[in-house]
Amino acid sequence: MLTLQLTATDLSRTVLRSEPAVLLELGAAGQRLFEGAPEHLTAWWARTRAALRPEMRPYLDLCRLPGWFPDFLTPPSLGSDLPAALDEVLATPTATLAAELRPRIAAGDLPARVAALASGETTARRRLCVAMRAFHQIAVAPYQQTITAAVRGDRAVRAHTMVDAGIDRVLRDLSPYLFWKPYGERYELSYECGFADGIALAPAGRGVTLVPSYLLPRPCVLDDPAGPLVLAYPIRPTAQRALVSSKPLADLLGRTRAAVLGAIVDGPSTSQVARTVGISLASASQHASVLRSAGLVTTHRAGPAVRHTLTPLGEHLLRAGHTG
Repeated sequence: MLTLQLTATDLSRTVLRSEPAVLLELGAAGQRLFEGAPEHLTAWWARTRAALRPEMRPYLDLCRLPGWFPDFLTPPSLGSDLPAALDEVLATPTATLAAELRPRIAAGDLPARVAALASGETTARRRLCVAMRAFHQIAVAPYQQTITAAVRGDRAVRAHTMVDAGIDRVLRDLSPYLFWKPYGERYELSYECGFADGIALAPAGRGVTLVPSYLLPRPCVLDDPAGPLVLAYPIRPTAQRALVSSKPLADLLGRTRAAVLGAIVDGPSTSQVARTVGISLASASQHASVLRSAGLVTTHRAGPAVRHTLTPLGEHLLRAGHTG
């Protein structure tokens, strides 16, 4: 068991991310390829394996060990922007690469060809980032709308629980893999850990950042001493639909407008929609206006922001587009 020992201060500083962490989902996708996939990911697993190419090997070499994944491949920022995240990986100190990879190479857990990366060679670093980008294009990018909608939906449920019942209930019901035990002024959140046993981590007032993940097979902790402790957890399978691309919906509405519809899941503002889809504020406003005229979204003002929500028709169309 790995146990997080939390204080009341940690609980007061616990936050929940609203966007998928791009490198966390990518790493989870790589792990899934070697571990097999549950029912809702079987079609994704088959399509992804069929699309693998040799240039992805430098990354997949690091995804093959059950219960272990290099920390440097999930930088503490856990951002949603792939180019920025890859820049962080590219800048990993050589000492960090050596510390994480050399013991695994020496034990025979990783192939000898990983040694160039463990030594920090520039060419090996660049090949790794090329491999990550190529793997992302087949394993994550085509399904980004479904992943984002599911993560936002999970967060919305937790947010309502937080307001109605408090953080204790959120952590108690977070995941069937996690076990929550309050002991007066001390709290413990534990889970079965495949690579070690009897580990205890104490944020000591730094708080916890909760990160819901679509593809993650099991909970994991990322402990950056300079920031909050990160606990990533898999969304409950019952809350996940089959992972398919949104091409049918894009064919109907157009790629950008379909992306805007998919982004309007958790009551976002126009600026949030623009950032999610990667378009200008004016373009996001225009697409939202067309979707509103078609009866697919509603719009209301909340203070200085304009927020959008799906109508029942919009929700139905989005579900149908993802299952087509």
